[in-house]
Amino acid sequence: MNMTKRLFAFAVAALAAVTAMSAAQAAKIPMNAWIHDPVIDQVQLNFSGTKMAAITLSDVNEAPDVTVWDVRDLSKPPKRFRPDNSKVIGIGWLNDDTLFVVGRQKFDYRIGAKPTFWFRDIAYVVDDQGKRFRELMGHRDDVQSANLVSLLTNQPDKVLITITTLDRTQEFLELNLDSLITNRVFRGDDRSGFETDNLGNVVIRQQIKGSGDDTRLVTSLRSPGNSAWEEHFEVFAREREGVGLNGVTIAADGTVYVVDNTGRDKSVIRRYDLDSRRLSEPVFANEDYNVLGLATTRFKTPGQSDVVGYVVGGPSVEVVYTDPMWAQLQQQLDAALPDDQTHDIVSYNRDLSLIVVESSGPREPGSFGLLVGGRQYVPLGRSFPNLDPAELAPMEFVQYQARDGLTIPAFLTRPISGEAPYPTVIMPHGGPWARDFLGWDLWAQFLANRGYAVLQPQYRGSEGWGQKLWRAGDREWGQKMQDDKDDGARWLVEQGIAAEDRIAIYGYSYGGYAAMAATVRPNSPYQCAIAGAGLSELDTFDKITFENPFNREFQNPTIGGLSPLYVVEQANIPIFIFHGDRDQRVPVDQSRKFNRALERREKNTEYLEIPDLWHSLPWFPQHHLAVLSSLERYLAEDCGPGGL
Repeated sequence: MNMTKRLFAFAVAALAAVTAMSAAQAAKIPMNAWIHDPVIDQVQLNFSGTKMAAITLSDVNEAPDVTVWDVRDLSKPPKRFRPDNSKVIGIGWLNDDTLFVVGRQKFDYRIGAKPTFWFRDIAYVVDDQGKRFRELMGHRDDVQSANLVSLLTNQPDKVLITITTLDRTQEFLELNLDSLITNRVFRGDDRSGFETDNLGNVVIRQQIKGSGDDTRLVTSLRSPGNSAWEEHFEVFAREREGVGLNGVTIAADGTVYVVDNTGRDKSVIRRYDLDSRRLSEPVFANEDYNVLGLATTRFKTPGQSDVVGYVVGGPSVEVVYTDPMWAQLQQQLDAALPDDQTHDIVSYNRDLSLIVVESSGPREPGSFGLLVGGRQYVPLGRSFPNLDPAELAPMEFVQYQARDGLTIPAFLTRPISGEAPYPTVIMPHGGPWARDFLGWDLWAQFLANRGYAVLQPQYRGSEGWGQKLWRAGDREWGQKMQDDKDDGARWLVEQGIAAEDRIAIYGYSYGGYAAMAATVRPNSPYQCAIAGAGLSELDTFDKITFENPFNREFQNPTIGGLSPLYVVEQANIPIFIFHGDRDQRVPVDQSRKFNRALERREKNTEYLEIPDLWHSLPWFPQHHLAVLSSLERYLAEDCGPGGL
């Protein structure tokens, strides 16, 4: 049987089971099915394909293990191991027998007199039997995070890793795989960000220069082995048009590719000639959506192109392969596996006889399979096996008109039981320079399973939908940006999807700010608001800490509008506020102050401070439990009169 037929038979059987179960009324999925770490994640083959590693759970109540299988006999029990002093969050092969492992642990430190409560990531090297964990940089107390950057094709006994220090400085280190000694090859500064070409040479620098309307991102390049940087591109924050915002890629053959939106609403890919400093005509474009970057191969050969396709940011992220072999492989996978999911090639060995495929979609958090010899598909497992796709809700891409005529993209998830009009949650994303995608969303699915329709508006100010929508949000926080969420609620009522007197707003990070703003605006369409890690006063934005400090400085000139804390007396709907006590991006004091101000004015407010919660995912199970259980209880019991 050929590959397509084998896969097709597997897919048809799975779809038949889903169809049969969809007729039944959706069950309320127990909380413990939602909150555990992924049962299987980050599946990777070693270079020869003799071994396969992943992060797995032996039990949903246990910490994650690094797990290694002998691919030649998958019936044999795998090796499982983990570090003693941290929780595994990342893995990668360094060679056929050695793994790079990243673990996370709580970490408190002081800069001057100020205590900081945070986490740090620890890098380890370990053999594939787990016999010895060797902590890298264990002699230093200033390392915040570490990542594997490049396998260094020209030096097979070495790899390149990068660390970020507590003062936000990048360092690039060569790791000798025989001696496990690191040698620093480059050190940056706290005002610049650095990237390598696809062979591991540090040749790209980005800096923020200027202030106010003159704030700009400057991209400089240099040749391998040359210490002199030359400025090539600059993008002004007020315009956000040009080359550099979405990166520069230098392929293994030396070709420079850039993402460029000069004079266009949607970004395209161009080549760039370093000598003439000229951009080519677009080598890849999509009229409807931004092109986000390149798809490149895992294994590099100096002097040969490693570019096999391009990445498009449509409703979902799509890799468009232009290399015929990769395009045919993707077409076969898409034809044979469920069509409501995306099927990503995430790992493979050198001769492509073994390929790991990750499938995911709105109703599938993630499942993994091993394609053997281009013909046999071996299921490896699902990340959340107790979340039955038949009991989860489809998500659809929709658009509606804001009150000023601007078209707002959005994602709508409707419960699979009950009848419209539904109780509804408007759920704006964080950022705001970010966006949602048509795919798995834990909060949207959890709420839909509890009977709520969920709308995720891609309000003005959202990045990734083109220049017009993005720049329309400048200095409109709590104003036109907020109108877009309210107009989404109005549109749902007009469509008969939402019950007008049963709508709430819930958001996290910028979305938390939007929920705070909703409480103080007149004529609210919401019965209540739920604000996670929100910013309550805009003039503190420049104190927010991003993993990439450029994001703060580059966005700062575009921030302006309503500060909920300063008009707190206008609060007119109930609000539930939560924040993590280890959040170093949006300080927890932003929620504490807003809650105290509401209490002083005897407004309807509730506050939860979650121990050991930081800002961004991945979170630990106890954090998901705290958030999801609070959402469920507050919406059902305390949102408006008698609950939503």
